[in-house]
Amino acid sequence: TIAATYNDKRLSSPNDAIFHSNGDLFFTDPPYGLKDGRKDKNKTLPFDGIYRLSPAGEVTLADDSILYPNGIVLSTDESSVFVAASDSSAAKWYQFDLDDSGIFSNKRVFFDATNLIGKEGENGLPDGMVMHSNGYLFATGPGGVFIFKQNGELLAKIRTGKATANCTLSADEKTLYMTAHDTLMSVPLK
Repeated sequence: TIAATYNDKRLSSPNDAIFHSNGDLFFTDPPYGLKDGRKDKNKTLPFDGIYRLSPAGEVTLADDSILYPNGIVLSTDESSVFVAASDSSAAKWYQFDLDDSGIFSNKRVFFDATNLIGKEGENGLPDGMVMHSNGYLFATGPGGVFIFKQNGELLAKIRTGKATANCTLSADEKTLYMTAHDTLMSVPLK
């Protein structure tokens, strides 16, 4: 175990994580691993958090304002952090500025998909993400995988036909892999 508590209170269920080149590990802590979620009697922290684990092992709170924080990824230059909120009432991706000391600031909505929730063929919520080295953000969400530029422009959507939770790239970044409900999918990239 590299991190289990924050301020001597047990983390709920650390979920997604991303390493910064300086060794910091940023991770989300939604309540998904708790039987009764946010209402579970074992939830010791009154919020869902996004944390920074330093190489020295210190856990600091980066943000506690997002319900159900899930996927997390850094921009290619590591000056921004993107976080998916798997909240059916606010299905959004957020962006924060990130300074050299690991401090989040300037929280803003990167993309709002709340209007897609409940529509036929739009199963799923914002969840896992991966950043391609050329700056394209692949983000799972309602209906499949959204493909964004880092400036928030939506370029395309890969429709999987199933709730899609996570995605990653092959080592050579020529293939996108997606977990869609009970299926592992892949698509070659140009």
